[in-house]
Amino acid sequence: MRENGLFSSLKLGDGVYHTLMPGKTPGPGRVYSSLIVGSKRALLIDTGYGIGDYRTYIESLTDRPVTVVNTHGHIDHASGNCQFGKVWLNREDWELANWHTSLEMRRSSEGSADFCELLRDGPWEKLPLEEGAVFDLGDRTVTAHCCAGHTRGSMSFLDSKTRFLFTGDNITRRVLLLDSIHSTTLPEFYQTLLDTEKLDFEKIVAAHVPYLIPRSWLGKVKTIVKAFDPAKGKPPICFSLRLPGIHPLEYTVGRDFDDPEYCGFVFDAEHLEEFLGKKNFSDPL
Repeated sequence: MRENGLFSSLKLGDGVYHTLMPGKTPGPGRVYSSLIVGSKRALLIDTGYGIGDYRTYIESLTDRPVTVVNTHGHIDHASGNCQFGKVWLNREDWELANWHTSLEMRRSSEGSADFCELLRDGPWEKLPLEEGAVFDLGDRTVTAHCCAGHTRGSMSFLDSKTRFLFTGDNITRRVLLLDSIHSTTLPEFYQTLLDTEKLDFEKIVAAHVPYLIPRSWLGKVKTIVKAFDPAKGKPPICFSLRLPGIHPLEYTVGRDFDDPEYCGFVFDAEHLEEFLGKKNFSDPL
């Protein structure tokens, strides 16, 4: 583990650093950003809450030029973008990112309010990230794939060298599918799982998990989605978000985050019909 003040990194694979960021989030508690270092360039996936001098820390890990991408536009993933100038982000999340990365939002957020004096702010340029975009790092490439669910603009990133798939908050231990404006319906999320299953990856790197998740986890998520029974929803554990007009319930297996089998999603019981859409979970694979 490498440490530098507010930040520390785990090396998950060849040239892959998973950085624990300052701030806290509902659920598992902390968020990670990931750096993939190639022979000519590096790719930084997400920038956290924008607490502290993250750019200097990244420059302590690599002397390669750094390209920055976001898995999605939420406060704990995109708020450090201003430290890097230009960031690739799916257009579907541009408006969301404008709101979530604002200084006002971060000062009032439970996740970053304790760090107000360390919040960095400033303009940054959005570059349109699309399906199939390839980032050439020299001895490896990283390809972007649409991964809608948690947000409509969520993206995953597949590293050709390690065959790690970086999924942000979308394919992980517990997915939040709460906001009908910015999140997808359950059938749309299931389609994302089917599309992701076609990709040639071996391990999953999720943004709130400090270890590699096996590919088989994707099948576990699919099974839970297909078996969804709203009547079995229960109050979500380790969840402090208060969203007006939304009644969050979780549909999960396993006891809690300490249980390695804990897996599922959080849904809005107040808008169930909209969330279910035209539920028809056929699996063509």
